Amino acid sequence: MKIETVHGFLVHPDKAKTTQTPIKGRKIVASGPLLSLVTGIFMAPATDYPHEIIFDTPDGTQHNECRNLFIAYVADPSLANGLSIAERLQERTTNRSKLGLLFVMLGRQGTRKRLVVSRFPVGHGITASENAASLDVKFVEVFLREAAAFKSVMYEGTSTMAHFWTGRALDKQINDNASLAQYWIRDFLLSDFATTAAAGTRRLAIALKMAIRSVEDVGTKLELSSLVTLLPNTSGQVNSAAQLLETFHVSAAAVAATKAHFPNENTFNEQFEFSSAEFADHIAYRSVEVDNGGILTAPASEFDQVFSQQQLDETGRIRFATEGRIVDDRLRKTK
Repeated sequence: MKIETVHGFLVHPDKAKTTQTPIKGRKIVASGPLLSLVTGIFMAPATDYPHEIIFDTPDGTQHNECRNLFIAYVADPSLANGLSIAERLQERTTNRSKLGLLFVMLGRQGTRKRLVVSRFPVGHGITASENAASLDVKFVEVFLREAAAFKSVMYEGTSTMAHFWTGRALDKQINDNASLAQYWIRDFLLSDFATTAAAGTRRLAIALKMAIRSVEDVGTKLELSSLVTLLPNTSGQVNSAAQLLETFHVSAAAVAATKAHFPNENTFNEQFEFSSAEFADHIAYRSVEVDNGGILTAPASEFDQVFSQQQLDETGRIRFATEGRIVDDRLRKTK
């Protein structure tokens, strides 16, 4: 894959402003240190981009405003078409995201084209490096040598009609998956994760439910059951099943038991936004706390079978009863 065209733009945080700041941009020349720096970003393998995304078509037609701008640039990689992309980003950039350097890059290998759009956050001090016509290339070169945090998206294809609908995204700026999902993917790119929140959460819930039922080791079973109660706290965050298991430091046995119920390695590592509501539809635990300090917990669908209940009087006093062998007995610091 050979890079052919690069444009750089200084994008201001102008969301909700009635008057947009004029955007300064320029074409990056075909040689020099700046081109070498951005080429490294452009040439990164697709495997460096963990999030598979797809353009939304909310009206049911094959139309997406952001994709249209990208396709126009692929067809004609001009400063004007790059500026249209920068303007779209600026209109959606808040003060929280701050000033940014945007690079739009295009290249090809044979008939296959690659489009990479990357954004770097910069301090407001960069405005001193804007001149009347364009960006100060020397400043950008110095800045990029130090920059390691950025957002980026990559698209590839041979046909602008049939391809460039799906892409891959990464965020090296911060570990804020909610920011990645909302500002970069949904607001700017008008896209969503290829694996929807519902589909990814459902797949994980079913795998955990089957793992809990199938494992014979009591410790592993209890570990997975505890994980089920903790996962809803991650609602809205973007992770893969593999990452979630690693985050909660589950044992290798628990990971293997869960992974065994995924269709393949790819689905186990696919990124999705966790949905606590969807999770509860497939696997949930019901807990009842009574005024004597006791807490009773069981799978929601089996709670009434695990604990028999007897109303003792009209004040709401209830006797719960159950029986079974003790398989775990430990002290915990919290409920």
